Amino acid sequence: MTAQASDRVEFRIPAELKEELETASAMLGLTTSAFVKQAALQAARKTISDERQISLGDEAWQKFTAAIDKPGEFNDGFADLLRRRSVFTAE
Repeated sequence: MTAQASDRVEFRIPAELKEELETASAMLGLTTSAFVKQAALQAARKTISDERQISLGDEAWQKFTAAIDKPGEFNDGFADLLRRRSVFTAE
C-alpha cells in the first residue's frame, strides 16, 4: 500500500528560475513538481547524512583511537554513586 501525498510545500521564485526548473524537468521527462520534489529530497537526505557523519583524517583518527583505548581513571565519587540504592526503584 502506497501512502497518498496530502501535505503541500509552496514557495515563490522568479519567473526565470521557474523556467529553468521546467526545462530541466522536461529534459528528464518529469513534471516540474516531481523534479523539484526529487531534487529537494536528495538535498535533504545529503544534508542529514553530512550532519550525522563524522570524518577524520589519519592523524585525527590516530589521536581518537589512542584516547578511547586509554584506560579510564578511577573516580571515588562515581564508584560511591554506583554502590548506592537507586532512587528510581520502589524497593
